[in-house]
Amino acid sequence: MPSLDNDQKLRLLEMMSSSREGDRREGILYRQGNGWFQIASVGHEALSAIALNLRPDDYLFPHYRDRALVMMKGMDTRACARGFWGKFSSTSGGRQLPGHFSSRKDNIWSMPSPTGSNLLPACGAAWGMQLDGLDTAVVACVGDAGMRQGEFYEAFTLAVQMKLPVVFVIEDNRFGISTSTVDMNPLRLGVLSESYISQVDGRNAEEVYVQSEAALRKARAGKGPTILWCELDRLCSHSSSDDQRQYVSEDELSQMDKRDPISRLENDLISSGVITVDHWEERKKSIVDEIAAIYDEVAQEDDPTANDLIHEVIEEVEAKDEVV
Repeated sequence: MPSLDNDQKLRLLEMMSSSREGDRREGILYRQGNGWFQIASVGHEALSAIALNLRPDDYLFPHYRDRALVMMKGMDTRACARGFWGKFSSTSGGRQLPGHFSSRKDNIWSMPSPTGSNLLPACGAAWGMQLDGLDTAVVACVGDAGMRQGEFYEAFTLAVQMKLPVVFVIEDNRFGISTSTVDMNPLRLGVLSESYISQVDGRNAEEVYVQSEAALRKARAGKGPTILWCELDRLCSHSSSDDQRQYVSEDELSQMDKRDPISRLENDLISSGVITVDHWEERKKSIVDEIAAIYDEVAQEDDPTANDLIHEVIEEVEAKDEVV
């Protein structure tokens, strides 16, 4: 069974930390009035290990908490920053919400806001691969609350029926916005056959890597779909419109922080002698500076947002009406 080597672990730690700092930077900008919405991936970063098992020609249909995963698949902080401000040069041309990742060059499908609505298109892509006789695969991600949507059952049933090369990643942080999903999660209710389910500690990058490798190997071999049930923690509020301190106790928040996937990987690398505390502290400071510099540069880019372009069109139309 494959396992992560130290170079891969260090690469993951760097990417996970960059993702976390990008989320923190956007939170600061939002509170300063320099952004209009933010949705963060804090706590979900270990899922980026899935990308180490993906090939460039594989497809990813992400969830809006997959910043680290899409970055490991090929997107970078600059692309995320352009998306945060809805820049015309962003991968969606300024047409998407912040945190709704996409990248055609990296085969990352544009994340839609209605939860679960990425799953049927993911099966369509997988079916196309199958018809073309390819050994490529699709990873499709959804939150645990999104599993209650009809699209999930339609997609999963089709994937089983056709033995499609798709891996469904369930990001189970036990909340659907502010509502606990513990007593309504279909996986916990035993609705689905256990033969399709691989239960994963989604806070452990090593385990995520191992289990996703097995699921993708199964998919490429024509043996059909797998559900990776990744249990993890959402270490932030649902979005900038939410405050989870209103419905999560201080003790529970403290316990969640102790399970932080970045701290877990960091401690692993320090205890094994791959990095030292001093070295990593310096590196973390440089990551903060690097991310801040990128956001500052993107903010100054002479690049209109989609909203700017809409206002320009409105002004042109109004000017023509005045002439008429």
